[in-house]
Amino acid sequence: MATPNLIIEVEGLKKHFPIRAGVFSRITGYVKAVDGIDLRIHSREAYGLVGESGCGKSTAGMTILRMLNPTGGKVLYKGRDVLAVGKEELRNLRKEMQIIFQDPYSSLNPRMSIGEAIGEPLEVHGIARAQERRDRVMSVLRECGLDSHHYRRYPHEFSGGQRQRVGIARALILEPEFIVADEPISALDVSIQSQIVNLLESLQDKFGLTFLFISHDLSVVKHMADRVGVMYLGKIVEEAPKKEFYSSPLHPYSQALLSAVPTIQTGPKKERVILKGDVPSPSNPPSGCTFHTRCPLAEEICFVEIPALKKVGPDHLVSCHLVKEK
Repeated sequence: MATPNLIIEVEGLKKHFPIRAGVFSRITGYVKAVDGIDLRIHSREAYGLVGESGCGKSTAGMTILRMLNPTGGKVLYKGRDVLAVGKEELRNLRKEMQIIFQDPYSSLNPRMSIGEAIGEPLEVHGIARAQERRDRVMSVLRECGLDSHHYRRYPHEFSGGQRQRVGIARALILEPEFIVADEPISALDVSIQSQIVNLLESLQDKFGLTFLFISHDLSVVKHMADRVGVMYLGKIVEEAPKKEFYSSPLHPYSQALLSAVPTIQTGPKKERVILKGDVPSPSNPPSGCTFHTRCPLAEEICFVEIPALKKVGPDHLVSCHLVKEK
């Protein structure tokens, strides 16, 4: 049974990619891209999922949408098990769950006009006839800051920011309730990024959208998200409301990420936390706490025991032996 006001419930989600080697391509190991995460996303909320490149953020987003089949775990969308539904029911769920891709150019078919690309989901789902379909595409183009004369143009005729607006329009055309925004501004010029973030915020307010906003840029997440989850090597290591997270992060990894965010504030500067070493391979993660190889505060217990994601505040969760449970 669905919890009131809860759109997404993720429990123990895992996605492991097999490593094959040898003449017979035998499986010799697994890349543990997502290794048992729990998420709760409420209606009309923007949940920011952050972390370094390669930590499993995008894989988590695509697995939640079942664009990738999981290795284990459960995903509920408004109480319905996304991972257990049949082909036809999943097809219907696609209308309510959409994605905005990171690269707006490679996500568009260069042989399709913008009007065809945005209207294709309507055709696939058998929604609206030709003229009505065109009218709906024109309407969503205007909502995303584009003009009617863009309808017959092709992707190569647009700038990066305009192409991302097309990608957003395509995600909106089926009137979804939940959208995974997978690094939607990382491929854009800095001057355009704020425009796209402001567009997403205005669309969220107007259409009551719920976002899983994936990014490595914590300054953007601070502007967009209501709650923040931090991923490291396929696991959630901290989750908190935005204000609490940015004012008092508790996990050493979160503290290091926030210390690297550029600021223009005057007065005493916060001490920069420099992480030693490289991110370990997800195919062979360290024992115990996976962050202990880079953590400046690691103790003996961190090397041998996996920390639980525990409650340290009303809505604040941390996976660290050094942070005391409340």
